Amino acid sequence: MKFYSYYSVTNFSNCYLLGGQAGREALLIDPGIFDENLLGLIEGNGWYARHVLLTHSHLAHVNGLRTLRKVYDLQVHALDPAALEFPAEALEETDALDLCGFPIRVLATPGHSNDSACFHIGRMLFTGDTLSAGGIGETSSGYERALLLSSINSKLLDLPGGVFVFPGHGPPSTLEVEKRFNPYLADPSPRQ
Repeated sequence: MKFYSYYSVTNFSNCYLLGGQAGREALLIDPGIFDENLLGLIEGNGWYARHVLLTHSHLAHVNGLRTLRKVYDLQVHALDPAALEFPAEALEETDALDLCGFPIRVLATPGHSNDSACFHIGRMLFTGDTLSAGGIGETSSGYERALLLSSINSKLLDLPGGVFVFPGHGPPSTLEVEKRFNPYLADPSPRQ
């Protein structure tokens, strides 16, 4: 497996690209931008972008899809396709996906948005805006914050050790570091 992290200076967000051998299909996660450099990463590896996973429908994570869909015949996967302005395959938390040869576990993590999801692929966890290095996603109410913290505590923090966190914004981390040092996870009571 080859893995690339691509940073969008337009949206200050991360996009992730996973692929195997040349001539194979590739998987994108949260394409907030699609420009010449990202195209170069895909084509330079001899890949064809076939699937896109969306952690949620906010513009900083989906804006590149307009152009991507013109270049590649790809399938978009999201928890709530109705929140998007283009067709997508609906995901369920119970889904056991295998896209581009990668087994993927879907984890619904509402709170930051109703359609927030994380994707667990091997030792990698793509968290969108649910969890970041030293932070959690923004929420607009105490209820949403409690929902987000509940999702993180019940679905993410119990994953096996050695899992790397790749957030929608900011640098990568590990679950172990977040369990020990993330100030939002130290006190599970809702804050406003």
